[in-house]
Amino acid sequence: MEVSDVLENKGLVEHCLMVFGNGWRYVYGTYGLILTESHLALKQQQYPNQINKYIDFIKSECINKRTVDCVGFIKSYLWWNIGDVKYDAATDTSANGMYYLSVEKGKISSMPEILGLCLWKNGHVGVYIGQGKVIEARGTKEGVICCSISDNTWSHWFKCPYITYPQITWEQIIDEFADHPVEWKTAIKVLKNAAKADGNLGSLEIFKYLPDLLEKIYNK
Repeated sequence: MEVSDVLENKGLVEHCLMVFGNGWRYVYGTYGLILTESHLALKQQQYPNQINKYIDFIKSECINKRTVDCVGFIKSYLWWNIGDVKYDAATDTSANGMYYLSVEKGKISSMPEILGLCLWKNGHVGVYIGQGKVIEARGTKEGVICCSISDNTWSHWFKCPYITYPQITWEQIIDEFADHPVEWKTAIKVLKNAAKADGNLGSLEIFKYLPDLLEKIYNK
């Protein structure tokens, strides 16, 4: 993935899958840089309570690997720059800070089916990747994991305030999910036009709403 001026939910999910697939590790206070001895020493000075109790494990398992903490996991996407990470003070915030900055959020029981939503509980955040799954940087020993939403005690969802969540069109839905998308799009357009034709009667008129229905099902 290369640096882009447009950061979207789909890109966040792709980044999460890349991080999980590449086996990034967890070190408190980090955001995707390769962990060196000197970098670890700096983090040890900054966050002794979080680092010192795991120092032997970190030196054994995490040196010379990319590391993140829970919100650093998301910031590594915001700051990704042609295969590396470039720090940006403007978007450097905590898990709680990111939650409170978001203008669209709600209780976990009301979570819409939108890829790239952030899942939050006090002090911790993860990313929803679809099909009831979340990727999170859970802790030093656990690392970056993929699990069911129900495997953690999330209290709320929110839209990351630094990325966009564009609504997908019915044509894009067909392109992504259907076999023979050209034929499907042609058939839906024929049905939609027939439903609006003069003299049309009965239940055929319902087909004019089919594109809107596809968009609502996917986007909601």
